[in-house]
Formats: sequence, C-alpha cells, structure tokens
Amino acid sequence: MAELFDNTRPVTLFSATHLCFLALSVLFCAGMIVLGRRLDDKKRRRLLIVLWAAFTVIELGKYVYFALYPEEFDIRTGLPLHLCSVSLFTYPLAVFTENRTFRNFIYAVNLPGAFFALVTPDIGNSTAFSFYFLHLMIAHTFIVLIPLYMVCCGMFRPDTRRLPSVALMLGLLLLPVAAVNRLLGSNYFFINGSVRGTLTQTFADWLGEGYYLIPMLAALLAVWGVLYLPFDIAALSRHH
Repeated sequence: MAELFDNTRPVTLFSATHLCFLALSVLFCAGMIVLGRRLDDKKRRRLLIVLWAAFTVIELGKYVYFALYPEEFDIRTGLPLHLCSVSLFTYPLAVFTENRTFRNFIYAVNLPGAFFALVTPDIGNSTAFSFYFLHLMIAHTFIVLIPLYMVCCGMFRPDTRRLPSVALMLGLLLLPVAAVNRLLGSNYFFINGSVRGTLTQTFADWLGEGYYLIPMLAALLAVWGVLYLPFDIAALSRHH
C-alpha cells in the first residue's frame, strides 16, 4: 500500500501503482457509459462533447507544461505525432462531423492504441505523481472512453466495410510521420524501433528488432476482429 503514495521511486509495469490507476480508469469509463445510457439523446450528446473538451484540455495541457518547463521538451518525443496525440485532430472530426470513417478510425485505431498504452505504458523513470505519468494515464483513459461511450450509448455502430478506409487513413498518416522520424531521428508511431516496456519490445524480443512491426500488424488485425466481429455476428443474426 505504501508504494501507491511513494513518489520517490519510478512506477514499474503492473506494480500496485500502475494497477491502481488502471482500476480507476476502468471505473471512470464504466461510470461515464452507465451515465450516458441513462440520459436522453440531447444530454447524451452534451456529455460526449464535455468528455471531448476535457480530453482536449488535458492533452493541450502537456504543451502548456512544456512551455513552463522547456527543459522537459524534446522535439523527438514531444510533438503531437504519436498515435494517441493524433487524437487531438481525429476526435473532433469524429465527434462533430459524425463522419463514419472518422468514427471507425477512432474506434479501430485510437482506442486500441490507447488501451495498450494504458496496459503497457512507456513509463520511463516517471514516478506516481509526476506530470508525465498522470498525463499518460488520464489522457489515454479519455481516448479509450470516447469511442466506447459512442458505441455503448448507441451513437455509432462499428462497420467492417469502413476498415479499408480506416487502413488508408492510417497509411496516409504514417507517410508524414515517417518523414519526420527520418528528419529528426525520432520514433513517432513507434515505427523506427521498439520501446522498452511496451508490446513493441515483446515482439522485438521474439523476432528481432528488424521484424517487430510484422506481429504488430498481425496484432492490429486480431484486435479489429475482436472489435468488429460481435457487430457483424449480431447483424447476421438479425437477417436470419
């Protein structure tokens, strides 16, 4: 129990501190979804906008922090070019335009990316109440919550037919990110090398550093199966 309040040692993967924050994330997401399902359509929509606004403030807060503490900023890691940071741009498109491709993108790409960032975060040497760790856990909780809220509250239904458009959108995002990585020697989207403590390291340990992206792609396809198959099965059942 003392470890939960120890701000002198770095947080370790699946430690009591990490698991406690994960439990809080699950409870918060569940609570918001239960609340949303009890609201009428107009209030449900307002709550979605509140969740989006809260996430945006939290994510932009990172750049306020960098402005206040410029020594903490590294151009190779601090630009909004990681998959979850891209949510700053994809989430308002999904929330306010109601475009099905954008909504499927945040469900199929941003949501699983943030989920794995919560479960196997790139913590580094961060302590429990450091800005980096708190921001990572809170921001990624909102990234997971918003598409789940939309699906569970009946505001959006995942559509497998949109996955080719989602894949194309992801590919188009990867092109400029790869160019920035080449220019800066950075590792945005984790496509230039595995990262300690994350799934990328696990796959690199299995197959070697040069091949970890292959199982990453396979894992993404498997996740899409988990996320979309229940809706496809339900649709088939209705037709029969």
